[in-house]
Amino acid sequence: MASILGALLAPSGLAYSLFVLGLLICFKAQWRRLSWGLLAAAGAINVVCSSGMVAAALLGPLEYEYPAVHDARSRPDVKHIVVLTGYASDDPNMPVTGRLNPSSAFRVMLALQLQRQCAACDVIVSGGPETTKVTGDALLALGLPQDRLVLETASKNTAASALNLRPLLNQPFFLVTSGGHLRRSLAVLEKQGLQPIPAPTDYQGPKDWRTGELRPSPLSLFATDLAVHEYIGRLWYGLKGEL
Repeated sequence: MASILGALLAPSGLAYSLFVLGLLICFKAQWRRLSWGLLAAAGAINVVCSSGMVAAALLGPLEYEYPAVHDARSRPDVKHIVVLTGYASDDPNMPVTGRLNPSSAFRVMLALQLQRQCAACDVIVSGGPETTKVTGDALLALGLPQDRLVLETASKNTAASALNLRPLLNQPFFLVTSGGHLRRSLAVLEKQGLQPIPAPTDYQGPKDWRTGELRPSPLSLFATDLAVHEYIGRLWYGLKGEL
C-alpha cells in the first residue's frame, strides 16, 4: 500500500495519473474544461519537476546533509560496513557487476573502498534475497574476501533492515547507502538503538540548486521523484512509529 501511494504521489506518477484522468473525461462535453485543466496540470508538473534546479533544491538537502567518509582509518573503532541494497537483477546473461543498477554499483564501490582501508572490517549486505545475493556476488567478484561478507536477506525495506541488523551489531558501523536515502535510514536504525556512521554515495545532482540545469531532463525528473519518495517515506515511517 505504501509503495503504491508513494508511486502515485511522486511527480511522475502524479502527472501520469492526472494525464490519464484528463484523457478519460475529455469525451464528456460537460467535463471538457476540467479535462483541459487536468492535462495542463500534468504537463506543468512534468516541466517543473524535470528541471535540474528543482531536483537539486529538493534532493540536495538530503544528499549533502552528511559529510563523505574518505578514509575508514579515521574511525579505528569501526569493524563493520553495512550496505543497504538498491535494485539488482539476477540475470545470468549479464556480467555480475552489470546486474546492479547505478545506485547499487556506487554503494558497492564505496563499501569496497572502505573495506580495503580497513582489512579487519566485514561487509554486511542487507535487503531482499535476490538483491542481497547479487550485491554480494558483485562484491566478491571485485575482490572482497569471502570470509568478510555477511548477507542479511530477510529485509524488504529500510525499516525491516533496522530490525534484522539489530542482533548483528552492537558497536558503531559505517552505513553505506545513497546520500538521498541517508536521513531516513539513519533515523530508523537509531530508533532500534544502533550506531550508524553515515557514509553517503550516489549523488544525483549538485549541492547548490542554483548550479543545476534549468532545462527539463528525464534524469532530473527521476531525481525529483527520489526526493519526494524520501520525504513521503519519512512521513510514513513517522506515522508508523518507526523513526
